[in-house]
Amino acid sequence: MSQKLKGYLWLFLTIFLFSTFEIVSHTLTKTTTTAFVNAFRFFLGGLVLLPFAILHLQKKDVKLSKKDFRGLLLLGFLNAVFSMNLLQLSLKYSPASTTAILFSTNPIFVALFSSFILKERPSSRQLFGIFLGFIGSIFVTGGIKATSLIGPLLTLSSAALFGLYTVAGKNLTIRLGSLTVNSISFLFGGAINWLWVLINNQSLWQVTSENYLKLIYLGVFVTGIAYYAFFNGLALLNTTAGSSVFFAKPVFASILAWVFLRETITWNKFVGIIIILLAMQFVMFAEKPKNIIH
Repeated sequence: MSQKLKGYLWLFLTIFLFSTFEIVSHTLTKTTTTAFVNAFRFFLGGLVLLPFAILHLQKKDVKLSKKDFRGLLLLGFLNAVFSMNLLQLSLKYSPASTTAILFSTNPIFVALFSSFILKERPSSRQLFGIFLGFIGSIFVTGGIKATSLIGPLLTLSSAALFGLYTVAGKNLTIRLGSLTVNSISFLFGGAINWLWVLINNQSLWQVTSENYLKLIYLGVFVTGIAYYAFFNGLALLNTTAGSSVFFAKPVFASILAWVFLRETITWNKFVGIIIILLAMQFVMFAEKPKNIIH
């Protein structure tokens, strides 16, 4: 199996798991707060991966420096604290479909940050593919709707921060391994979210007999395993091409909603799925940039 194919298989596993997030988290809104969900799932995801991260570091005989810890703390802030909480907050001001569309713009930010930070220049085919993917996302989710600019601005800020997180985490992942990067940054991010819960006088433990399995699923699968697969895939691919699989998220989400929630796949969703599949052909099979980091 080629490195490229292996990279995309890791990333499609990531997007499949990410696509289950809305279905599961939607059922938690009445029993938990956003900050607690992010605190619980990221801290649990970090704990699940920690033993494997320690074994990996011992096997590779790698010692973490103060600079490494600062970088991992920054990743925890970017993703688990800022990006994910802004994304959840945006749902109060915009429909879920609009949020899904705008968050799918994160490959655009990845391409931008990759150019400046990693010196990976996206090709014209990749840029065209990203544009097509965005158009396809609009079709799948039914269009951009919002009563004010607050929701879209929050979502775009979340997408930009996630794009920065993706780029900032790549080199650390190549050097330290996905297990280490995810485990420690998740523990940092989860702990900071729990501090936020405390500061806002929210309950520090919102787990009940009705929601504990859902929270465990979010922590172990949607956070621990999904992010591990995400950075494993990125380590094998050009960052812009790798991040483009996020356009498949509306496709998976539509299929899962059809299977589990009996939501109809309408004509616009079908058209959007075709456009997204075409877009991913452009991005995935574009000529590899010369400056790619492996």
